[in-house]
Amino acid sequence: MIRILCLHLAENQASYRYRVAQFLPYWKDYDIDMHPVRITSKSYPQKLSIALQSKAYDYVWLQRKPLSPLFTSIIARNSRLIYDYDDALYAVESYLEGKPKPTQPGSKQIIKRLNTVLKRSSLVFAGSDALAKYSRRFNPANTFIVPTAYEKLPTPPMPAHADGPVTIGWIGNTGNLYFLQMIDRACAAIQQRHPSVRFSVMSGKPPENLQTRWEFTAWSKEGERAWLDSIDIGIMPLEDDEWSRGKCAFKLLQYMAHGKPVVASAVGANFSAVIHDKSGFLASTEQEWEEAIETLVSNPEQRIEMGKKSLNLFLSDYERQRVQEKMATLLHNHFRQSKSHRSR
Repeated sequence: MIRILCLHLAENQASYRYRVAQFLPYWKDYDIDMHPVRITSKSYPQKLSIALQSKAYDYVWLQRKPLSPLFTSIIARNSRLIYDYDDALYAVESYLEGKPKPTQPGSKQIIKRLNTVLKRSSLVFAGSDALAKYSRRFNPANTFIVPTAYEKLPTPPMPAHADGPVTIGWIGNTGNLYFLQMIDRACAAIQQRHPSVRFSVMSGKPPENLQTRWEFTAWSKEGERAWLDSIDIGIMPLEDDEWSRGKCAFKLLQYMAHGKPVVASAVGANFSAVIHDKSGFLASTEQEWEEAIETLVSNPEQRIEMGKKSLNLFLSDYERQRVQEKMATLLHNHFRQSKSHRSR
């Protein structure tokens, strides 16, 4: 049994829910015992105590938050360090105005901490190609792409309908509402041509100062599944910048798991999560966004067929069990190799 101490973000963070929490009930099926501890709420002495006690574990799995070089060094000496991340912490967030604070992505402090933990890690699990490319600058041999996963539905998604009003949906945190500005004119044009088409958003607050009329549903863990069932098309606009190129296409996985066709910006991990013109569309310009949405709104049979392909792609590449099997294989292979090296 491989023993792992997992130092993670706050429980209400999506990164924790989908890159740590959803796997916890199943690790023992893979002969792995994981002990999760929230690191973000700990004082300096508490963090030091955890770092010193890390020798009791085969691995310490650090989820997203890069610790100070001191703590990183202590853990790496005492145990095998795994670093798991799903955001481009080396880049400034797309929607940030001004210079980042020391604790924000893209700041000198965060970049220094990130680079240190990447160098000292025995394994790096990067959520996207862009994150893996950055990591390999510091740790080329032990960096692996592990996409963010999503649990498949307990029962197959509801069959899509060909008649009735079409609903276009976007789900995400309030910071990411920023990206809806990019496609506002395209969506407003669709809404003007097709007055029955609904635009629905699930987030912490409604979008503001947009031409498109969005129906707002407050996000809740309990209501998320019903909302995803209620939409017909899922969208994911992004800037083509360093921050967005590091994203892991998570909201696309949510749509795909519910059998929805998608329209997404041709950026980063979206290239892997969307088979263009098969499971959805990738768009780079305002015109391409408008044409893609128009195609799906106007062609119900194509919309339904793309939704099926979208679901199949999710099940083959992003479903929780498949991703967890990949991680377990990487862990056991590395553990055997590292034990062999230490015994020489």
